[in-house]
Amino acid sequence: MPAIYSKKCKCPYCLKETETKRVLSRHIRVAKTDFDGFIHYDGPNVYYYEPVQCTHCRFIFHEAFEKLRPDVRERLTTDILPALPVLAFATTERTAEQAIQLYKLCLYSAQVTLQKESILAMLGVRIAWLNRLLANKEQEVLWMERSVEKYEALYLNYTDAVRTGIPHDVLLLRIADLYASLERTDDAKQWYSLIFQSQKISDRIKKDAREHWELYRERHQI
Repeated sequence: MPAIYSKKCKCPYCLKETETKRVLSRHIRVAKTDFDGFIHYDGPNVYYYEPVQCTHCRFIFHEAFEKLRPDVRERLTTDILPALPVLAFATTERTAEQAIQLYKLCLYSAQVTLQKESILAMLGVRIAWLNRLLANKEQEVLWMERSVEKYEALYLNYTDAVRTGIPHDVLLLRIADLYASLERTDDAKQWYSLIFQSQKISDRIKKDAREHWELYRERHQI
């Protein structure tokens, strides 16, 4: 039985139904999870199949994308879509390198269509994680740094979970974990401390933060 299947989804640009590949749920096997949330899979990698390229208009998107504004749609029509490549592997099984290429184009689409900063940061983290999978430390660090900067900017301008696109306590933990992954001890300690001292953070997030900080301290003998 194949582990990969074709899933139908609606393109946010042309609004037509397109197909993309996904991993069948019964074939999703988690090997381990890094403390910053990166899941290592034993078998087909779910992360490879999140970006979608529409088979009708070539638009590359993530299912987290929101509805496109009229002015954005006009710019896509005139300036962006004609230049997008048709990627044959977008409708087949993918390698890590191919997935990274799709994520970068998806991030570009997110930028030009004015998606929420939380979506841009999430896509950057995905690119960092796939570079971790390939043992490309330089690129992993580059994309981690870009993403944590976006998450920090979100924190400084935070309104609510709906408009920002991420719950406040999850955002704090994300920033702390990314700084820990970057081995920036002082920054990680600062953000974990914010979580420990806040009265508004859920017990679950505080528990995760304590576990992650203790693990970091053990690994770095702090």
